[in-house]
Amino acid sequence: MKIRCPAGDEHSIEFSKTCPHCLREIPKPVLHALLSGRDREHTKKEKPSYGVGTLVSECLRQSYYKLTEEQVMELDKLWIFSRGTAMHNFVTHTLGEKEKEIFVKKEFPAFNVIGFIDAMHDGTIYEFKTTSNIPEEPQHHHALQAQGYFSMLSEEEQKQIAKILVVYLSMQKIKTYEIPKRDITGYLESRAALLTNALNKKIPPTKEISWLCKYCEFNDFCFNRDKAVD
Repeated sequence: MKIRCPAGDEHSIEFSKTCPHCLREIPKPVLHALLSGRDREHTKKEKPSYGVGTLVSECLRQSYYKLTEEQVMELDKLWIFSRGTAMHNFVTHTLGEKEKEIFVKKEFPAFNVIGFIDAMHDGTIYEFKTTSNIPEEPQHHHALQAQGYFSMLSEEEQKQIAKILVVYLSMQKIKTYEIPKRDITGYLESRAALLTNALNKKIPPTKEISWLCKYCEFNDFCFNRDKAVD
């Protein structure tokens, strides 16, 4: 990951900690907190492991680019992500250690699917989403993500789940939506197979165009690359 500083330059995480432009924008203690742990290296595994969020993304091509291209993040986006993490920690800090950030994994021959359930308490799976504007209905990929976590539980664990809730948290209010209990293991497997094939062939999956494209960090890269190929 690289940081795009206010001057428009792209820096390494380490350089950004001392960049005068970054320090002018963000106080040093806040900047160091934002950058902490962002440069850790990922160890290579025998077979790929995909997060549930990666597979239920509205566009699998975006997931492909996140895995193959170096991401360049702006400081304001890092602040948004960090603020979201802080809100997650706040709403789960009174739960027991076995009731929050619950690791789940499902193994397949060519890949694994993994994830962390935000919270599972009193027979309810909770998926927390921080947002500036609460949607009038749960976003499709958020519902799929919550159902994906449900799908990765054992049969016995699934029987103990009474409901699945997607909870949107804004700075002003909280909105909760109940999501149908549905096992989407087949969907996760098919998306993971498509992504694995694309990575092996080094050919991006077909882009899945939606209103979210204009917010994608790979928008220019994605569409301009297709023009170059054409």
